[in-house]
Amino acid sequence: MKQKIALITGCSSGFGYLTALKFSREGIYTYASARNLRSPGVKQLVKIAKEENLPLEIIKLDVTNEKSIKTAVKTIYRKKKCIAILVNNAGFGTLGPTESFTIEEVKNQFETNLYGLLRVIKIVTPIMRSQKNGLIINLSSIAGLIPFPLFGIYSASKYSVETLTETLRFELSQFGIKVTTVEPGSYKTNFTQNRMHPKDMESKEYKNSPYQKLISNFFARYKKTHDKNRKMLSKVANPQEVADKIYAITNIKNPAPRYLIGQDAMFYNFLKSFLPWQVWEFLLHKAYKY
Repeated sequence: MKQKIALITGCSSGFGYLTALKFSREGIYTYASARNLRSPGVKQLVKIAKEENLPLEIIKLDVTNEKSIKTAVKTIYRKKKCIAILVNNAGFGTLGPTESFTIEEVKNQFETNLYGLLRVIKIVTPIMRSQKNGLIINLSSIAGLIPFPLFGIYSASKYSVETLTETLRFELSQFGIKVTTVEPGSYKTNFTQNRMHPKDMESKEYKNSPYQKLISNFFARYKKTHDKNRKMLSKVANPQEVADKIYAITNIKNPAPRYLIGQDAMFYNFLKSFLPWQVWEFLLHKAYKY
């Protein structure tokens, strides 16, 4: 049986890091890509791959740079003549009032989360089309289905991934290429700590912001909930679940359009699906005390 070849973006930490290990440990020849090959996560991947003799290679790829993507994909194809699986994982989050973000900051969010994903797909798809098969897994988020206050810009970028995925499923199906998306809830990774805030949110003048009450209430509530549920979340929200789910999808003959994962993701999606919008918004106002 021919060995599967996979390319995963954003493997220096979090879901990408864990998925690269999962794939390679299951026998998939994995190209784990990262923008910075000197990051601690990448060095750890190299170490583990060497110790366990895994079919895993690190490759430099910056999703915001088309030349970087072309170089990486060309290298993989030259060596393996195939890319069977593409996991678009690279991305980052933002947190803050929508009005507070500059247009440049919004562009940066979309540059990675949407345009970066699309760049990689456009360069890999011709290879999959020539093979008459392939699987593309796009990492979205529960925030791509349900927008929460202060996550508007991030949610907009992930909602775009949702719609793009559904469209690509139809357009690429005739070529034997399957497309799906994975929508994780909250998991214990570096993603939360690495969220970007509007620049003016970090300035002293922000205390006079019309959104100060909303922000203060949110962080107070977040800290209280996080401290209270820290031990439980560390057990329940294990990010390895997401890596395992992504791997499981590679063995499904006809993947569904989307896969929700995480207890909170399931809960919010369930609530939003049947509650009248007036009740949903009432609950948000109660939760945010705003």
